[in-house]
Amino acid sequence: MTKQITKLLENIDFKLFGVLPDRIESIRNNSRDVRQGDLFFAIRGIQADGHDYIHQAVTNKAIAIVAEKYTENLSAPQIIVENSRAALSTVAANYYDHPSKHLKIIGVTGTNGKTTTVYLLNQIFKSANKSRGTIGTLGYSINDQFYALNLTTPDSIQIQEILANMVADGIELVAMEVSAHALSLNRVDDIEFYVGIFTNISQDHLDFYGDIENYMAAKKRLFEIIKPDGYRLSNLDDSYAPAFNTTGHSTLYTYGLNQKADFNWNNDAEYQTGISGKILFSGDQIPIETKLSGRFNLSNILAATGGAICSGITANHITDALRKIQYIPGRLQEISRPGFPRVFVDYAHTPDAIVNVLTALRDIVPVDGKLITVFGCGGNRDKSKRPQMAKASASLSDIIIVTTDNPRNEEPEAIINDVIAGFESNQTYEKIIDRKLAIEFAVENARPNDIVAILGKGHEDYQEIKGIKHPFSDVLIVNELLGNK
Repeated sequence: MTKQITKLLENIDFKLFGVLPDRIESIRNNSRDVRQGDLFFAIRGIQADGHDYIHQAVTNKAIAIVAEKYTENLSAPQIIVENSRAALSTVAANYYDHPSKHLKIIGVTGTNGKTTTVYLLNQIFKSANKSRGTIGTLGYSINDQFYALNLTTPDSIQIQEILANMVADGIELVAMEVSAHALSLNRVDDIEFYVGIFTNISQDHLDFYGDIENYMAAKKRLFEIIKPDGYRLSNLDDSYAPAFNTTGHSTLYTYGLNQKADFNWNNDAEYQTGISGKILFSGDQIPIETKLSGRFNLSNILAATGGAICSGITANHITDALRKIQYIPGRLQEISRPGFPRVFVDYAHTPDAIVNVLTALRDIVPVDGKLITVFGCGGNRDKSKRPQMAKASASLSDIIIVTTDNPRNEEPEAIINDVIAGFESNQTYEKIIDRKLAIEFAVENARPNDIVAILGKGHEDYQEIKGIKHPFSDVLIVNELLGNK
């Protein structure tokens, strides 16, 4: 859709070289996608610099260029800005007429629990008969229609387009995962969040951030951009909660299992085989009965409940929604059949997440059973967490099988060697590089009273090797092994 360029550049400081066109057709940040009449943004990426592709964009008939530095001998007018990522965010919001102003958006940030919290919120909104959308790791949804995505949080062009489509479809409430990268790379700068939820901080993405303090600071930015008349919801059980609690100016609510908070569980809550109990808030009690298990899911339910209450949802809809949920796809998802071990597939891919999942499963292992853990580590990601993940699995597992995850461009053997360096010298484990064979080994060697945990990929339906995504699903493999349809 054609747009007047002066409107798109509102609220942006820039220097102009050349004469601006009156209108543009579309905005692009990939030179290969540029068509005649498009406005091209040169973005400095982690692996490539869009400034190197400005000439290609002009060859493809870009009508103007937004960049951080001037390019000699260019026929197209150049709009020079300090930060082209930030400029892209603002222009994208202008292009799509600021759709977030017409939505109540609940942003969820933290190392673990984002996907589960968003899933729970979506089900609660559905129970309340609200038109709803989600954006996150699993893709995005508009009511009951699902669409795939490649990033936890899309780039600012994609996200504004998605939000605009939601507005066009009459959506009221949006639950959205907000990653640290999205906050650091200006993807969500121009979104008006009504509620922000902080789940926790543990080691992840230190290859990008350097240390956990920088990582935390990136996450904290969500609370800075919550609307003044909105809400912040912070997990008091996390040691980084004080930093979040003093960030932002909207109303602050807290939740927690160990600390006195605005949203608390009653003391006799059960969570080993399903969760039952009451959430206490402002003198009221919200009854909870769900098939979800584990102490960490207690925390996720508190987060979702707080987010729902802040969004205007009543307690009876929260109770109803949680009662109907069977499992979260790829999050402690049980696959079972009589005569076989119980198998749980989970996305856990950080030391803290592994401890959370295995602690939950440890509680339900029969006295004569064993907990068997299959896990690997992703390639081209934070290497320092690999031995920590080994220590986490060893602390709670009876049998450990180390395998591949998404090796990406690294050699699987090298990744596994980094992992096993975290084991004590007397630790026993199996090393099976082929992930399918590792899963088969675990299931076929488990007894009916054992529990098998397959960690790291969860909902994913591919394995990325040398830049190619091969079809691969832990869930499908386990169902085949158990003879399930």
